[in-house]
Amino acid sequence: MFRLTAWFIRKALDRPSNEQLSLSENIRLCEEKLQRDDDHDSKPKQEEIVKPIIEPTDCFQTTGTITEVKADYFIIDGIYFVPKSLVKNNEAGKHVEENTKLQFLANRKTDPVSGETSTKVVKIISVLGNLWSGGDTAAAAEEEDWTNPTDTAKTTYYQSNRRREPGTVIGIENDVLIVETDAGDPISVNIDKTSMSFVPVMGDYVTLDCVVQMDGTFVDFKGEVLEVVGIEPSRTVSDIGTIVAIEEEGGEIRTASNSTVLYQMAILNDYRPNKGDRVEFQAVENKHVRMRCIKVTLLATAVIKTLANSPAQTNGTDSRQKDTLWQDKHGIRIAGDFDVTLKNGEDVECRKVTIRNDSDRQQKILKMLGPKSECSQVRLKSPPAYTQMFLFPGESIEYEFEISGGGLFGRNEESCIWCFGGSFRIGRVFRITVGNAADTNQSVVMKATGGGMHNGRMSYCKKQLALLNMRRAPGTVLAGRGITNRMNFIAHPLPMYNVPSDLYDILLTLPSRAEIKNTLERPPYCLNEKLTPMNYSRIMKNFIYLEEISLQIEFRKHDIERTHFTPEESFLALDVPNIAEARPSIMVGDSVRATAPWTKDTTIYQGVIHRVLHSRVFLKFDQAFHSQYNGECYAVQFVFGRGTFRKQHHAIKRIQQTLGYEYLFPVQIKHQQPVLNVRLNARNDMLLEEKTADAAKVRMLPWYNEALNRYQRQAVVNVLRGEARPMPHVIFGPPGTGKTVTIIELIHQLVANVPSARVIVVTPSNSAAYLITERLARGGILQPGDFIRLVAMSQVEREAVPEHLVQYCATVDVADERNTLGDVLVTESGLRMKFQAKHIGRHRVTISTCLGIGSLMMMSFDPNHFTHVIIDEAGQAIEPETLIPICQVSRRDGTVVLVGDPKQLCHSVQFSEGEEWKSNISLMERLLVNQKLYAVDRARFADDTAGYDPRLVTMLRINYRSIPSVLSLYNDLFYESSLEPYQPVVTEPDVELIAAIRDILRLPPSDNEESARNGFFFCGINGTNKQSPESPSWFNPAEACMVHKIVERLYRGGRYGPNDIGIITPYVMQVRSIRRIFDAASLESPKIGSVEEFQGQERKVIIMSVVRSSRHHLTRDASTRLGFISAPKRINVAISRAKVALVVVGNPHLLATDGIWGSLLQSAMDRDSYCGCTIASVSKRQKSVDRPNMIRAHNLLQRQYDDDEEEEDEDGQY
Repeated sequence: MFRLTAWFIRKALDRPSNEQLSLSENIRLCEEKLQRDDDHDSKPKQEEIVKPIIEPTDCFQTTGTITEVKADYFIIDGIYFVPKSLVKNNEAGKHVEENTKLQFLANRKTDPVSGETSTKVVKIISVLGNLWSGGDTAAAAEEEDWTNPTDTAKTTYYQSNRRREPGTVIGIENDVLIVETDAGDPISVNIDKTSMSFVPVMGDYVTLDCVVQMDGTFVDFKGEVLEVVGIEPSRTVSDIGTIVAIEEEGGEIRTASNSTVLYQMAILNDYRPNKGDRVEFQAVENKHVRMRCIKVTLLATAVIKTLANSPAQTNGTDSRQKDTLWQDKHGIRIAGDFDVTLKNGEDVECRKVTIRNDSDRQQKILKMLGPKSECSQVRLKSPPAYTQMFLFPGESIEYEFEISGGGLFGRNEESCIWCFGGSFRIGRVFRITVGNAADTNQSVVMKATGGGMHNGRMSYCKKQLALLNMRRAPGTVLAGRGITNRMNFIAHPLPMYNVPSDLYDILLTLPSRAEIKNTLERPPYCLNEKLTPMNYSRIMKNFIYLEEISLQIEFRKHDIERTHFTPEESFLALDVPNIAEARPSIMVGDSVRATAPWTKDTTIYQGVIHRVLHSRVFLKFDQAFHSQYNGECYAVQFVFGRGTFRKQHHAIKRIQQTLGYEYLFPVQIKHQQPVLNVRLNARNDMLLEEKTADAAKVRMLPWYNEALNRYQRQAVVNVLRGEARPMPHVIFGPPGTGKTVTIIELIHQLVANVPSARVIVVTPSNSAAYLITERLARGGILQPGDFIRLVAMSQVEREAVPEHLVQYCATVDVADERNTLGDVLVTESGLRMKFQAKHIGRHRVTISTCLGIGSLMMMSFDPNHFTHVIIDEAGQAIEPETLIPICQVSRRDGTVVLVGDPKQLCHSVQFSEGEEWKSNISLMERLLVNQKLYAVDRARFADDTAGYDPRLVTMLRINYRSIPSVLSLYNDLFYESSLEPYQPVVTEPDVELIAAIRDILRLPPSDNEESARNGFFFCGINGTNKQSPESPSWFNPAEACMVHKIVERLYRGGRYGPNDIGIITPYVMQVRSIRRIFDAASLESPKIGSVEEFQGQERKVIIMSVVRSSRHHLTRDASTRLGFISAPKRINVAISRAKVALVVVGNPHLLATDGIWGSLLQSAMDRDSYCGCTIASVSKRQKSVDRPNMIRAHNLLQRQYDDDEEEEDEDGQY
């Protein structure tokens, strides 16, 4: 009836204008016609009025029988291929079995090139007949109308037409786009078989160019979409704008109308953006980010401006080609093969250069000016360089050159210039490439890493979405079984300190990092405000919340979409490849959430991790889950323990109660009477002045370590006096100045001379805490009962407690001792388990990590129980972490000592945006930089204290590590030349090592004593930095080969081994590349690692591979890509690890553009210790560098290297 009504309306509207009737007449005629139709319908066996099209077309509806069923598809009538995805959301999907009869719509297509015809099933319309059996017929009755259409026997043909269909991309599965339109079900678009003008992403508004069925049963005649021919954006905008933000995965462009457009790094091809670049872009509309760039190009005017401002590239050939020096002139022609490729650094090749006089007059050759360096790779064999000769018209002469690898790798250019009579010159450049085959290591490295962690790498956006879905997932949680029994009675339980939902919304739903940053800088957050006692709690708590969310996002990289468990003893084991090397670390005490989203079970099963092996974790769920588990698959999400963050929150709260926030912002010193009235005499003996009823008495206190220098002794004396307590006292210890031995002496003196002292000693890492424990145990001054090392259960489960220190270690039981027996369990190895407050309180010294000591906050101690807190490596701990031990001393008598070096690496955080707001700096650094009382004041304080107030700061100044030539590098750059070498004279073995390295680098022996004792070398390698598709990290094959050559040659003599050498490189891919070269050569490799892995360590020889070598983008490298290696703290750590020799392997053309690296390069050239590719004077290559901008660029790029930085596992998951 509906179709007849539609037909009459069209007939009425289509009549010619001269035949039109009045409206009332039209209505009357239609009513009469409808009445006649009703009469016909009431008669039996009346034929249908509208007959189907009988002419065959490419689009048809017919019936068929399933003849074959496979896992992913089935076949109809042995002809028509149907993927099961076509019926996954269709009722027909329930009845896919052989002999089932179906009604379907199909479309036939002929390939215009090959002429082959293929038929595609577009839609399964219905299942014909009740061909399945069993069960109640009620369900079948409900489906009766769908499964038994009225007329299915005939084949119906339809016309087709082209139509443009607007839609939104809602999914991407492999090579198929899922587009939501108003046509009904989402449309699947095969990317490989569709013409596209751009690459769509999730949320893009698009227009589909479709072939559609012409179906008269619809008013608009539009039936099913038969084929998608093309896809294009619904709207394209072209404009010019300025780049205002640069991030790892993209950035933002601001237009003249102040609107913001987002771009992705993947669309930039060879262009690497700089903040402030003027660019031309094309953008499309997107549901999630409003406008998204599909093309970005640097404006031509910006390119010209960049080139005009960039330094002269003396190693390039473009400028030479424009200069007449490099062109033939006056009829003189110089010809030859100037491109030389050598397989390795030991190869030699000869080249002949012909000079021909094509002029009509004689020319005179005066001389040839060749490379000036004694280590040149080009040597003239004949004739001698200063041979003068005449060339008559038509005559020629040959010069023969020998080109050697020079023991180097990479690229180099060396010039030769011929001087002619008449005061003109002609030059040529030999372009030498050594070890080109080494570049093939790229494929080896890529293959080696292809099966590793990077295959599972998720983009940041995907991890955000995964966390958002995880938070929104419905279901009840069935808790797993923890490592220890849940404690019912705790004296001071930690509040939960759950993350506010508004912060989740900001980090998970805002479209760009720039918008996140702007939101967090506005009220009520205002995270860019300067810290004060008034805003301290708000800002610090928000920093902790944001760090926890960022870690949750990063933790999504460990999630597994579908897996199963393996029963093993009382556990369920889960295989997780390379989990031991995963960062962020997965530790004992963390948990997993197991769900089955493809079933109706909405329960979330929690499993607690009890053991972590290299590629497997052992879990304990609820006992009911273990009993019923039978190999089913689950989706697994990893969840870290929140104890770390809860302790930091609680420390912020307790610091206000115990010391007050003003304690953290000291403005004046309240002088107090010394705890011990000690001082140093002229011989650096420690004298104690004691007042008696009769008179003052002076006695000398012994030093437990007589080898301490005067600065170390002064540090101990200043702390023992404690005249500025409770203000923190800073022991500023640059590299190699003996911080640890100073701490050990201070502990011994406190225990021996302050009877009431109860000392807490903490470090940010477990390794440093074990080192202090070992030094105390080895010293023999304190007995085992005098000190205790508190360890977390995770350390015990991982068997990470050193065997020789087990007897000094204990785990903590935070349960209230009034509600437990309080028995201490002692294992066979001597480890004490379940130490309570009454046991801990008996020890004079308690050692732990900053986080591990947080367990004591849940116990009951007298307010003045702990009198001293010593924090080692305080510069590596974020401020809230430092507050955990500090809040456990009293304001009246407590003494806090911060030991470390704020000029070395600080704590690495997941919320990288917070670095711009200084969320990652330590309390020690903030005091020294921002508080006037802790600043250098040379007008008030003598040079002997380095300008610091000795009541607050003591600087250790004697360096025991490096020989003077190496020490001077970081001393001058970072410590204002205040450090002194312990051994000013270089020993003979060290001179021999330096001579060996000079020989390896083919530097000529030096008659100059200063050069012979110089341990700093710069090996210039003009290599190529590369990336593999599986990793954002970089590697440089030429540098890797050079590093291997140096180490291999040092091994040859047998005097130096792996323990004497360290290789530092900032990129994990370069670490792997170098290791593979050693493995291929069957050589034992020395330690190879990142800057972070070498902090606190030292080697006789340190070799640095800088990797970055993008000589064609010097301007952009200096402000962005160089950011990682240009961070001053990283450079300081790297160059201060060497005791005798430091060898930097890098591209001098690139590094010379940075201030610090330029200084190091110039130092090597001044000391005659530079070798490698040719470089002009550093001063000619250096340009002014905006240091704050470079540091900001470094902060933005820091996250892309988080996988290169392996941190110490943190303690204290309670």
